[in-house]
Order: sequence, then structure tokens, then C-alpha cells
Amino acid sequence: MKKTYIYILIFVLASSLSLSSCKKYLDINTNPNTAERVDPKLLFSYAVTSYINLRSSGDLYIPFALAGQSIATGGDNPTGWGVPSEEQYDISSFSNGNSWRTYYTSVGGNLKEAIKLAESANPVNNNAAAQCKVVLAMSVYETSTVFGDIPFSEAWNTTISYPKFDAQKDVLEGCITLIDDALKQFDDASPLKIVDYDLFKYNGDLNKWRRLANSVKLRILMTMVDKDPSKAAAIGTLIGATNNRISSADDNCLVPYQDVAGKKNPKFAINEQYNGEVNFFFGTKNVVDFMRPLKDPRLPKFFTKPAKATDYFGVENGETADDDVNVRISTDLQSASAPEVLFTYQEELFYEAEIYARGLGVPVDLGKATTLYKKAVEESCKYYGVDAGTAATFAATLPAITNAEAGVKLIDMHHWVDKMDRGIDAFTQWRRSGPEGSETPALKLPIGAPAGPLFRRFEYPITNEISVNPNAPKNTIKFTEKMWFDL
Repeated sequence: MKKTYIYILIFVLASSLSLSSCKKYLDINTNPNTAERVDPKLLFSYAVTSYINLRSSGDLYIPFALAGQSIATGGDNPTGWGVPSEEQYDISSFSNGNSWRTYYTSVGGNLKEAIKLAESANPVNNNAAAQCKVVLAMSVYETSTVFGDIPFSEAWNTTISYPKFDAQKDVLEGCITLIDDALKQFDDASPLKIVDYDLFKYNGDLNKWRRLANSVKLRILMTMVDKDPSKAAAIGTLIGATNNRISSADDNCLVPYQDVAGKKNPKFAINEQYNGEVNFFFGTKNVVDFMRPLKDPRLPKFFTKPAKATDYFGVENGETADDDVNVRISTDLQSASAPEVLFTYQEELFYEAEIYARGLGVPVDLGKATTLYKKAVEESCKYYGVDAGTAATFAATLPAITNAEAGVKLIDMHHWVDKMDRGIDAFTQWRRSGPEGSETPALKLPIGAPAGPLFRRFEYPITNEISVNPNAPKNTIKFTEKMWFDL
């Protein structure tokens, strides 16, 4: 079982990628407790690099992609990931602990300090503060979808030794407030902003930042609305505004890696260093069996088909894969320079299609929902390298939505497939797609997993920050326990 002896090294690898990618940013401070002289853009850049490396790493990507069944280990295949593993809910304590520390220290701590420095500068750098707030909202939202109730209102406050754990609803409300604060703070009249260290490649374009902020806000609202139906009104308000959200592939929020030693995508680097550049992971039947009958042109973009195989065939989660039959995740999809994807145009379109199919803050409009979901699939195809003509032709062949309930499931399935390689994003999309037992797709317990409910979350790590905190949850919250938003 390969993962047994390389697991600790995976986080080290991801961390070294972060450090070597940003080593020019690290000589920033003479006082280890106060970053009084550093430019906020340096802290911003380091936080973003830490964030994307965590999302691509063995500490976050692998556990959620495997436990969430959007990729598969290949069971006992000699060059597969091996079992038992995260696919059987065997989650390393290093994954929990490293993820927690990265979210709170490398990402959140640096962003909060950058906001403080930007807002106390003379002149005030409102745009840098707003940019940091958008990323902080993204990170905190994600932290909560990983762990549930978390410190937020009292987090990163040096005067509070033991911050309280806020309820998930309150955390998500706080993320919306962060977004709203950022939108008010963006200042077109000021030349001060993060430009050269804007790793999203927006180059300080404030209109792109505003569109990202509103799309992130929509994502948060869509995660909340089934538990809190009052959020439908806010969704309707956002949808009613024009040109205020991600509106083309040019607005995609992603951070590219480089095919250079120390700057490669961790997904590629793990395979390169430990498996002779053979991808450890296989396509799961949940994804492949949905795409194959459609003759989906993304199949060869997502997967590598064995030379002897007659078509694209996935493997059941936990089942031993056959090298002559079952597809692996494509090394082109997980190349050295493949970017870490944070938000795309197609994600925005999938949300909009769902909104019109369900009538969330707007009247039900199945015709509009059909147009939007077909456009989302077309954009997804183009994003993954399918030529524009083929993408448009394929999208046009998809069925129209004529029934709201069935239409929402169709939208959700295509949305989940688009996020197949995005670990926590695919897992959160699955969890929010319906009440327990009605999610899309209908996952079943992986082969070899312990009897009981499906995986739902990370457990809290056993760290000093938590174990000695009197405000931390006293009872062990197991990985099968649903969160507030997860019906």
C-alpha cells in the first residue's frame, strides 16, 4: 500500500512546493511576532500559495476525492494508491492537523495581518484589504465545509487565547459579510492594489475581483439555502443584477503551477516522485459510467484509456482495477503545470441553471435552466481542452429540462462531474445536492469501508490549539456526522 509509506512525505512535498515557490517572499520580517514593515501583497501571495498547495495536496485533495468517490484507488492494483486508505475512510491524523494549521496559520493568519496592514497604511490601501477579504471568505467557507463549526468571530485575535467555535451558519453568514465589506471597500479611484503579486492572474483588475466576490457569495448562499430558505431572496437579488458575477472564461479564478522543479502541481509531483509518473488514481464508475453513454468529449481529457480497452470503463470505489480495462486519471489533467482551480465560469452557470430550475428567488423557468446548463457543459468542455465546435455540438445534444425535479438532478450530476478533480469542491457539491440518501450521484459505501453511514467531514485534529481550548467541542464528532448545511 503505497500511501502507507509516503503519506507523511506528501505534506512535506506540498509544503516545500509552497516554500520554494515563494522563497523570495519569506525574508519579510525582523520581528517574528509583528509584520510591521511588510507589504500586504507579500502576505497575500504567501497565503494564496499555501491555500492552493493545500487544495492540491495529499492532506486535502486525496482524502476528499477518495472518500467523496470522485476518483478511485484501484484497490490492490500494484501501481494504484492501495487499500485500505482514505477511500475506506482511513484518514491520517496528519491530514486533519496539517489542513487545520494551514487554513488558520498560513492562509487565514497571513490574510488577516495583510488586511490590518493595508487598512492602517498611510495612505490606506483599501483595494489590497478588499482583495484579501475575498480570499479570506473563500478560505473560511472551505474550512467550515471541511470541519463544520470552527473559530471565526474570535479567531486571529491575539488578545483571545481560546477562541470560541462559531456555529457553521454563523461562520457562513460571516463569510457573506466579509464579501459585502470587500465590495464596499474596492476603490477604483485608488492606484493602490495588489497587481504583480495577484496570483489569480487578474493583475489587479478590480472588475474581475468584484465578479469573483459576487460569485463566491452566490456559492455560499447556494450552500446555505436548503437549510435556510430565506437565502433565496438574496440569491434572487444577486441573479437580478447584471455583469456582477463571473461572466466568461476570462474571469476564471485559478492559480497556475509551472513545469519547474519545486513549482510543480502537487498532484503531478506525487505521481512523479513515488510512482514513476504513472497516476496512482483511477476513474470511478460514478463518473465514467455517466459520461460514456453520452459519448462525452471530456472522457479522453479526464482519463487515460488502456490500449487494450474497447471503451472507457471506471472502477468501483475499493475494487481492484485491471490495467487492461480500467481508466486512470489522465496525466494531462494532472500535469506539472495544471492550475489549481478555485472558481470557473461553468460553476457560475451551473448555479444559475439550478436557480432557475428550482425557482430560488426567481420564477421557475425550465427553458432558461436548459440553456444555462447546456452552456455550462459547453464551457466545461472547452475549459478541459475540447475544441469549441465539438463542445457546442455535444452540449446541443443534451436533453432539455422538462421536469424541475429531474432537471435539478441532471444539473447536479453534470456539476459534480465538472468538479471531479477538485476534491473538496466536488464533495461539497455532492453534500448540498439533496437530503441524505437523495444526493446526486447516489453514492454507496466503498468496498472495504466500515459499515455505517457515508463519509461527511474531517474530524477535528488533536492539536494543542484544540485540546486545551475550553471552548472547543467536548464530544468527538465523527467523520460520518453531517454538518448544519448537509441535510
